[in-house]
Amino acid sequence: MRLWLVLGTLTIAAGEFARVEDWMQQAYYPALLLILVVASLGVPIPEDIPLIVAGVLLRTHPEIASWHGTLAVALIGVMSGDLVLYSLGRRWGPDVVNHRSVRWMITPTRFTRVARRFRVHGTWFCFFGRFLVGVRAVMCLTAGATRFPYWRFFLADFAGALLSIPLFVCLGYWFAGMIPTLQKYVGRAEALIWVLAITVILVVVFTVRARRRRRARRSAARLSDAPTSGTAE
Repeated sequence: MRLWLVLGTLTIAAGEFARVEDWMQQAYYPALLLILVVASLGVPIPEDIPLIVAGVLLRTHPEIASWHGTLAVALIGVMSGDLVLYSLGRRWGPDVVNHRSVRWMITPTRFTRVARRFRVHGTWFCFFGRFLVGVRAVMCLTAGATRFPYWRFFLADFAGALLSIPLFVCLGYWFAGMIPTLQKYVGRAEALIWVLAITVILVVVFTVRARRRRRARRSAARLSDAPTSGTAE
């Protein structure tokens, strides 16, 4: 699952920048809000992309939106998804790992590991978990499922969002002139990512098949040796 999340994130980051920029040019605030809510709900979409695009548009099309409006909408979008996941985790409790809607996101083993970190680090884990792709959604679900205090979760997550959101918007604003060059190299990287993904998948498939064949041969050899041992006795 981690492999698929990483490959999915890299592919989306490589191919969707221009599309996200086009959506936000058509409807800046609604598109920014929708993408961030979906990303914060655990869909493997890097929420950093719309934030960077927002910064680029604030630099290249200053009439399209304002800094205050951008930061406010981004905070609402990010926190809305996080609070929905926290509420679901709190409602379902430890059984959250058995629900189909989130089973692909969090396994029993991962839930146990993240819950252990909550018991040790608590608020700090909420704060720093906001900066890690693939951990944010799991962190929010586990916080609710372990009955981590709501206000401690909210304040830590909100503090992390207050730091990360302006950071990525500013990065887009400062490096807006480099985006066309980056897009050219990113387009080449996308093809390389797909080749790498297919190669990894083929290696995994052949490795699994080879192991199954070896196990089948060993089982067959044991079964064929069993009657001989019995007769000798």
